[in-house]
Amino acid sequence: NHVVKFLSSIKLMEKFFTLLAKEPGKAAYGEQEVRRVLSLGAVDMVLISENYDDTIMQELEDLCRASGATLQIISVETKEGQQLRELGGIAAILRYAVPST
Repeated sequence: NHVVKFLSSIKLMEKFFTLLAKEPGKAAYGEQEVRRVLSLGAVDMVLISENYDDTIMQELEDLCRASGATLQIISVETKEGQQLRELGGIAAILRYAVPST
C-alpha cells in the first residue's frame, strides 16, 4: 500500500529531523558520516533516497546487516524525501549519541 509506505517514510524522516534539531549527536547524514557511524555500530536505522546509487545502496545494506541496523528506502515523492535528497540522499538515526568529526 503506497499510502502506508509514504506515511512510514514521512514519520521516519520527521524523527530524523527532530533528532537533528534536539539531539544532533543521535543523527548523521552524508555517505561518509553514515559509513563512519555504521562502522562504530551506532546506527539503528539508515534512511536512503530511492534514487541513490544501487551499488552503494547494496554496500550500505551489507554494512547495516553486519551491525544490526535496518535500512529504509525513502521515496522522493514526498517533501521529506526531497529534504533527504538535499542532505545528500542518506541519513541515519543512531542508537546513541556519537560526536561528529
